[in-house]
Amino acid sequence: MKQWLLEVYRVWWREFRLVLRDEGVVIFFFAVCAVYPVLYSLIYNTEVERDEPIVVVDDCRTQLSRQLTRRLDATPEVSVVSIAANMQEARELMHRKKCYAIVYLPRDLSQAVGSQRQGHVSVYCDMSVMLRYKNMLMAVTNVTQAMGAETMHHAVEPVLGGAPATVVESRQVPIGNTGMGIASAILLFVLPLVLQQSMLLGIGMLHGGSIERRRRNRGYDPMEERACVSATLFGKMMCHQVVYVLPVIYVLYFTPMMFDFPQNAHLLHTLALAVPFIIAVSFMGQTLQAFVNERESVFLLFAFTSVIFVFLTGVSWPRFEMSRFWYTIGDCVPSTWMCNGYVLMQSTGATLAQIAHPLKMLWLQCGVMYVLAYCVERFVSRRRYRAWQQSSREDANALQRYDLVKNGIG
Repeated sequence: MKQWLLEVYRVWWREFRLVLRDEGVVIFFFAVCAVYPVLYSLIYNTEVERDEPIVVVDDCRTQLSRQLTRRLDATPEVSVVSIAANMQEARELMHRKKCYAIVYLPRDLSQAVGSQRQGHVSVYCDMSVMLRYKNMLMAVTNVTQAMGAETMHHAVEPVLGGAPATVVESRQVPIGNTGMGIASAILLFVLPLVLQQSMLLGIGMLHGGSIERRRRNRGYDPMEERACVSATLFGKMMCHQVVYVLPVIYVLYFTPMMFDFPQNAHLLHTLALAVPFIIAVSFMGQTLQAFVNERESVFLLFAFTSVIFVFLTGVSWPRFEMSRFWYTIGDCVPSTWMCNGYVLMQSTGATLAQIAHPLKMLWLQCGVMYVLAYCVERFVSRRRYRAWQQSSREDANALQRYDLVKNGIG
């Protein structure tokens, strides 16, 4: 045990020095974690769009249509900037970007409502920005539903006597994301993913550097510390834990504070959730490094997965509605459980006991990823290194010729 702990320490110290000496790894481990959360947060500010300009085409020209127009203008979501004479004039205003939606009130609207038939209000929206579409549709829906409820109440009031205006009152009470902002809803899912992707890229670049050193030195890495497979894996993992203490606190605790995102999680609870997350991602990176043959290949292998992992968390489509295939893939990614647990803690103030399932799944992934990383290190990487060393003993230029052929030169 003493010898094993000594090997773990030597691997940890070697890995720590490599991290600090490699500019590319420093960028991934520190600069990406420092810049990307701020950049994403700035992109999504302002979180809520207000007073979006719209134009009303009123072919009804009655008290009901004028009241509907006034109520639309009074909503916080939209602002009526003009009442066009016809649709052609309204389209010209939209083409000149003077408005982003046209609300059309047909000629028979008041007549249909007065005869207790369904009236129709048409909304033509600019779909280039989803926030605008959401605001405009919400404003028109809320106003028409409220006016419809009042009309029904007046129709049945003689029968019901002194009944309230609505039998069932509808009240919107946001929980967690009280500001109903887009950044508060999305960025909490993205922040843990920034940590995961930066770590995967950094681990892959470190391995790519080791591969390049071995090709230049006949299959041997001058920076390698001789240790058993388990000591190598745990030494690297401990290095990643130490390196990511500050990035985890900065990204998961101070970034929401800087941009006024929901902040209901205790720092210690966040760290307790982040510990198995960093362990699982570390072993995941050491598993996926088998596909890295050069430092630059990490961009092709790992960078594009960011978008996939974002969708797998359930931020844009609920996980229970996903197909079994994608649901299972999401279960195998540490960011899925970390994002969902972190959002519950930050948005609703959930305790560790209340996010026990994501926490257990992260610890389970630590074990599974360790087994996979062990198999890759022992049966793939080290066998490859021994084969390179053997071929270099037989032919000193074998690895150089292999590189030339691989790159289409030889």
